[in-house]
Amino acid sequence: MGWRHRFVINRALLLEMVPSLLLAVGVTTFLLLIRALFVLADLFISHDVPVLTGLQLLLLGVPNILALTLPIGTLFAVLMTASRLAADSELVAMQASGVPLHRAARPLVVAAGLVCVLDMFLMLVVMPRSNAKLSETTRRIALSAASAAVEQRVFAEDFPGQLLFVDKIDRGTGRWHGVLLFDATDPMQESLVTADSGDLVIDPRDGTAWLNLQDTTTHLLRPNAPDSYRKNDNNELKIRLKQPPTDRGEHRRLGVRETGTGELLARVRGAQGPKTEETREVLVELHKRVAIPAAAIAFALVGFPLGARNRRGGRGFGLTFSVGLVVLYYVLLNNGELFATTGKVPAALGVWLPNLVLLALAADLFRRASRAVKGEGGVVRWPRFLRGVARAAAQAYGFLASGFARFLGSRDHAPDTANGEPPRLPLTIGVLDRHVLRQCIAFFVLVVMAVCALWVVVNLSENLEDIRRNAVPLVVVVLYYAFSVPQIVHDTLPLAFLIAFLATATVLKRHNETTAFKAAGISLSRVALPLLLLGLATGAGLFFLDDYVTQRAERSKQKLEDVIKGRKVARSYRATDRPFVFLPDGRTLVNFLEFDPDTSTLVRPSVYVFDARFNLRTRFMARRASYKGGSWVAEDAWSRTFMADAMPEFIRHRAPVDLPLPVPPDYFGREYRRPQQMSFGELKDYITTLRAAGYRVDRLTVQLHQKLAYPLGVVLLAWLSLPFAFRAGGRGAVGGIALALVLGMAYFGLMAFITRLGEASLVTPVLAAWTPAVVFGLLAINRHTTLRT
Repeated sequence: MGWRHRFVINRALLLEMVPSLLLAVGVTTFLLLIRALFVLADLFISHDVPVLTGLQLLLLGVPNILALTLPIGTLFAVLMTASRLAADSELVAMQASGVPLHRAARPLVVAAGLVCVLDMFLMLVVMPRSNAKLSETTRRIALSAASAAVEQRVFAEDFPGQLLFVDKIDRGTGRWHGVLLFDATDPMQESLVTADSGDLVIDPRDGTAWLNLQDTTTHLLRPNAPDSYRKNDNNELKIRLKQPPTDRGEHRRLGVRETGTGELLARVRGAQGPKTEETREVLVELHKRVAIPAAAIAFALVGFPLGARNRRGGRGFGLTFSVGLVVLYYVLLNNGELFATTGKVPAALGVWLPNLVLLALAADLFRRASRAVKGEGGVVRWPRFLRGVARAAAQAYGFLASGFARFLGSRDHAPDTANGEPPRLPLTIGVLDRHVLRQCIAFFVLVVMAVCALWVVVNLSENLEDIRRNAVPLVVVVLYYAFSVPQIVHDTLPLAFLIAFLATATVLKRHNETTAFKAAGISLSRVALPLLLLGLATGAGLFFLDDYVTQRAERSKQKLEDVIKGRKVARSYRATDRPFVFLPDGRTLVNFLEFDPDTSTLVRPSVYVFDARFNLRTRFMARRASYKGGSWVAEDAWSRTFMADAMPEFIRHRAPVDLPLPVPPDYFGREYRRPQQMSFGELKDYITTLRAAGYRVDRLTVQLHQKLAYPLGVVLLAWLSLPFAFRAGGRGAVGGIALALVLGMAYFGLMAFITRLGEASLVTPVLAAWTPAVVFGLLAINRHTTLRT
């Protein structure tokens, strides 16, 4: 075969691979950056971060993601290319023309080598610098936006030994009103500072945080001697907030991920004696900076024979095995890194073992796939378990659709035939619906699985050092990622369904099935109807997922995250665990050591009663309080009442006394939830309570409407994409998925910025929450006028 023929073959293979590579890298990178869009919008609008600084922060994080998604995209592209060639019998034709399988794979492996070089440049040169700059930029933004990060009526627990509470925040000026600061750093003395107003100032020189308070009162009390009490009044008071210990020393020396490759090599050369843990960490990092890019070549060598052996799998097969191979690779890599860091295996073996396993697998697959096999083309086929899932979902859809059709009745439908046969209801499940639904559901399940797997892989790589340092049990790690799945699905489900919808539509177009449907008198709108109804069902499922599953899973995940991060004093998530709990009146604060729900008893309760300006008026403390006869009866209690122009009145109660707690026992046993962790009904009631108390609730109102508007985006995106899908169908699923990426970026970008505008009270909450749905709905109506069905 002459060089011209080889050039034509190589060019054809590369032209087939490159679009898939760009698509795979673009989709995976965007899916991992979706949540960053909302963080970025929040920085711009709520935290007054300059636009250029926020964009710089986003761009600095991209190299870390690209370093992982480039090898993954290479695997997916090679698998898709080989599967498509095998499905159309082009590999068989090449082998019949004297082109062996390994020769056909050569241009794809060379392309993977170029990806490896690019990825190696990112990991050796770009990523250390971007990580160092990212740490510096993040710290600077955190310091400059610390005041905006404090939420009204939410305790800030980020300062060791100190608890900060702000009743109201003026969104226009950023001024705080009704400030409480509890200081328990001295175990022998309690300190409570109340202030009418104040703000937070950050010293740019050393990053220390200072509270500037006005009209303050400081209450000092020794718990063991309640009769000894001091009170200090000040017009102005400046208090330094304590920083976490890690913040003071984390920048003295950059970590291995932020350190340049040259400096890491110098550390290894300068190490003397037995290898320390630090030296092993440096060696592991150096090997990873080469091994992960080299995985692109190993993935290509595995992907080509694997795709060539699959004659019917198509893109579904490629996506399925891409996810499986990626998970296998990173499981081996993360375990090898742990073993290498602890000194159980050499660093080179621990890091390079996954690549060696892939190369061994590639050699075996090439040997098995080298023989010529008669190819079969046709419809995309899927693994058996996915076909079962799709079949069950299609049957469920048929049951619901048939019931809905019977509910509508048949009086508005003319008979199908002249002999009086009963009419065929357009919503009844049929062969067409099952065929379309199976493909869409299979695509959808694969995309969701891929997104979850990629997120777990990336997050596990980030948390691996914490898991090793804190000796986290395997069951904790598994549960942590299991509880993370609902939030991942919630964040990416609209885009995942859009990809599945467009991939299904474009595959139908590419196989000329849409032409056959129209020739049979079936409009494209009728073809898309089951998919749109599936989108409605998926949106409803997303609402219930958010209302009943995601919030509970996130709270459990946060507890496990405390274990992984090694937080000695974990954040509290139940009222019984929290240091302070406000009653519904917003002016009574309760602190207790323990609540016994069986006996309805509070152990060592402490009650603070404030006036409208958050001046302390009454303080109760008792050894125990029990709920009897509709009130809380305290034993061995004392109280101190503060008069406006007189000395405080101290009383030690020898007999039982009623505490000013007009709440039942279950109030203290309930689970504490931030507004973002409430269901739709709970958040609605919470907003009503705050509005009645005179608080601004724009931020919460946006979140309430978003719980309804966000699930609607599932079907809106699919409806909008329908005209584009059948126009772009000639380019196959690649064109459809690329279009899904563009539409998804536009939708999530608009939603991120407009909702943050609403939360900042720059637009009305209803407008902020529903603008993306209205805009995309109107655009969908406009585009459907141009669709030839």
